Amino acid sequence: MNLRQLLYFKTIVERKSIAAASEVLHIAQPPLSQHIKGMEAEYGVRLFERKGRGLQVTQAGMHLYARACELLSLADEVDSQMHAWAKGLKGKVSIGTVAAGVTVLARIVSQLKRELPDVVFSIHLGEPDTLEKLIEERQLDFAVTQWPVGSASLQSEPLLDLPLAGLHAGFESSDKEAGFSLSDLAAAPLILLKRKHGSGVYERINQAFLDLGYRPTVAFECSDTSAALALATTGAGIALVPQWKEELVPAGLHRFWVPELDTREQLVLAWLQDREHLPAVELAVQAIRQISSETWSIFR
Repeated sequence: MNLRQLLYFKTIVERKSIAAASEVLHIAQPPLSQHIKGMEAEYGVRLFERKGRGLQVTQAGMHLYARACELLSLADEVDSQMHAWAKGLKGKVSIGTVAAGVTVLARIVSQLKRELPDVVFSIHLGEPDTLEKLIEERQLDFAVTQWPVGSASLQSEPLLDLPLAGLHAGFESSDKEAGFSLSDLAAAPLILLKRKHGSGVYERINQAFLDLGYRPTVAFECSDTSAALALATTGAGIALVPQWKEELVPAGLHRFWVPELDTREQLVLAWLQDREHLPAVELAVQAIRQISSETWSIFR
């Protein structure tokens, strides 16, 4: 038995005769009759009984009809789902992001969800090293991470430059009106992000201080942004991290901007070279490229 035979049988039941079913199915009556006889022979039961010029469905036939309706409905659903999948309307998109990209990525994915209601978006928050590893292991389709991307197997493209922010729980500058100077920052205990592998914002901040004639006091090194901010909340030091200008300030912290330190902090889109993605993933990447140019400009 196959789905075509079930469709023939279902149509005969609903039309109550082989002649009427043949017109709907555009199939001659003899082949339809042979299909029914073949099914009856296979199961050893009668599916129909003659009633005048029509057919009466037997009890066994009614059971088969109910199950045939279920199977054919499921087959139609699977067929439509696969066509939708091919168009990128179904599937799962796994996206990684660093802390600096959470706010706007949330807005972008929220908008995408309205356009692609049957796509599941899985968001993973992590530091650049972790995100790169997950992309290489194909656990993430792509990630919004920070420059530079250390893995040679990944491709990347720039999305947005980020300013450097200082967050603290009560430090005072030498000049309250002018704010924190570079000499204030150099003397204060700093909390910096440091990658486990390769160079990043830690090395750039140190070099930026040295280029301007200051030697910073690094009190804490953190591989995780949340850990750096948690330390700052305790009053342990000033956390220097890349942030959106409209990013919410965590409770208990004060924020100021450090334009004097030009460290070229940048969000980038990273993905695995030569990986073939589902259409839903391709649509998500295209949307992030397009929407980011409009949405992220608000946060500059």
